Amino acid sequence: MTDPFNSATDYLRDRPVLTRRQTWMLGLFLPLILALAGAALTTQDWVRRIEQASIDWRFSAVGPRRPPPNVVIVEIDEASRENLKRGDRLLNLREPLASAIDHLSQAGAAVIALDLYLSDRTDDAADARLAEAIAGADVILAAAYSGGRTKRAHPIFLASAPAEGDISVESDSDGVLRRLPSRLYLDVPAAGGGIERLPHFPLMAAMYLVKSDQVEVARMFEGGRAHVAGRTLAPRALVDFTAAQGQGWTTLTFEQAATNQFDPLMVKDAIILVGESRMIADQFAMPLAGVDPGVYYHANVIAQILSGRIFDEYWASELPAQGLAAVLALLAGLVAWNQQRWFTGRRGGYYLAAIVIGGVSLFLLGWTLVCFAMFHRGVLLPLAGPLAAMGLSLGTGLVAQWLIQNARTRRLMERNRRIEALFGQSVSENVLEALRADPQTIMQTHVREVSVLFCDLRSYTSVAEERPPEDVAAMLNEYFTHIAPAVFENDGFLDKFVGDALMAVYSVPLAQADHADRAVRTAIAIKRRLADLNRARAARGEAALSCGVGIHSGPAAAGHIGTRRRSNYSVIGHTVNLAARIEKLTSHGEILISQEVRDRIGDGYSVRPWRTVEVKGVQEAQQLFVVGAEEP
Repeated sequence: MTDPFNSATDYLRDRPVLTRRQTWMLGLFLPLILALAGAALTTQDWVRRIEQASIDWRFSAVGPRRPPPNVVIVEIDEASRENLKRGDRLLNLREPLASAIDHLSQAGAAVIALDLYLSDRTDDAADARLAEAIAGADVILAAAYSGGRTKRAHPIFLASAPAEGDISVESDSDGVLRRLPSRLYLDVPAAGGGIERLPHFPLMAAMYLVKSDQVEVARMFEGGRAHVAGRTLAPRALVDFTAAQGQGWTTLTFEQAATNQFDPLMVKDAIILVGESRMIADQFAMPLAGVDPGVYYHANVIAQILSGRIFDEYWASELPAQGLAAVLALLAGLVAWNQQRWFTGRRGGYYLAAIVIGGVSLFLLGWTLVCFAMFHRGVLLPLAGPLAAMGLSLGTGLVAQWLIQNARTRRLMERNRRIEALFGQSVSENVLEALRADPQTIMQTHVREVSVLFCDLRSYTSVAEERPPEDVAAMLNEYFTHIAPAVFENDGFLDKFVGDALMAVYSVPLAQADHADRAVRTAIAIKRRLADLNRARAARGEAALSCGVGIHSGPAAAGHIGTRRRSNYSVIGHTVNLAARIEKLTSHGEILISQEVRDRIGDGYSVRPWRTVEVKGVQEAQQLFVVGAEEP
């Protein structure tokens, strides 16, 4: 198995999951590819269905508005049919319809638009009566192209040349009626030859409210567009639905209109729309309501013409919508795929979670709010397509970043495990946590001022010779278990155990300005802990143990010593050697310190001169001091 490390400290190096080049490549080109894929999503049927439904959500968010009072709807309801019957005879609708036209016209209605077919003959007298009423009023009759043929009113009703309007409508692919038809007029053969153009039913009705706009129908259209009341409407344009049935429209029942039971001021100069309210064939799904009679579609188109609110649908058309989706997806992808450049380290997972929440809020929720706000201002922006495209970019990008972050976390955990394996039994938890957070501290060999402490049992050799090895091992384990915590209490580095000796260093691996104080406090704590152990040994009938401690301060090199397969973090140099030789002089279990240590610890300890000694390997004689084993 190949060793991934080339040196003793390679395990500490920050090894990114992706190289810098790979990061840039992924962060730039993948968002671009995803942006193109997101743009293609806008052409999918499921996205289009959601897009259509989102228009209804936007209408619902805007809510119904007050309809124009000069648009009045006469509803042919079941109650009117029942009340207008004469005995048991079936109701011929044309008899009361003629009366309704007369009453509404006499009350000053601008026009009476009949949203129902009069293509067949019924009773001769009733038909003649209705034809007479039509001839005496401004009436718009319904026409349509359906089933491969043009349906118009019977010639008896067209004899007086009334206006006609095409009542054909076109629902969207999901069955909801939201838009004008793809043709805003119907061409039919004229009586004298040629072609007669019949405008869309509500457009024809709206002309009657603007008298100056009552020009020739032939001049009403330019290409496929219609010019009505100073407004320009395009085929398949979105209808600005003002309100649904029961949401503020001025209405009359058919019975009221036929029996003249209404306030004439309600209908004066108004467009009157007469239509079925309960007939299943004339019910349509529309925004703002589940299902409404078709006459309310015409009413909403007229209200839109009167208000002048024509939607700007440029960005919702196919190519601009794809381009907008691609740009938004690219921006979202650049954020999602590049967050690792901004947030790295042990807390990268938290930052990733913040990016997920922030990205969703900024892009998905933000764009939704923009779409709803612009809809309120009359601008239709695509919603589902950009959301799907941004969701694709954000989702794949954030999942990839999560995987990268997980891989990076695993590498950090492996590095931390190696740090713990190397230092876990040598330093306190505080120092270990600092090393995890900043492993660079131990990556290079440093030369700094340290204090080195050696502690050795007295008379160990004779004890070891007199007792079985297992007893000696048990004694040493108990001894080290009692005194070693003194090193950790003062954040020292427990370098090694050598036989009965302990070596501790202060100011490594983390620098400590008071390293000499920490070393002396450790020596005093060792003596105290050994006294506690000796009391326990005495209770067991065992001999007391004694140890000597030597401490010296000075420069030393700290770093990893060993090979790439096995290494130890240790301290080497003259300071270590001198501390070891000072400890060898503690034949009676003293705590001996050098002049360098004495100069650093101040007067807070019980310190007295011991003697000046010649130390092997050191040119100058060393003045040593003995420290009392009392707490400072």
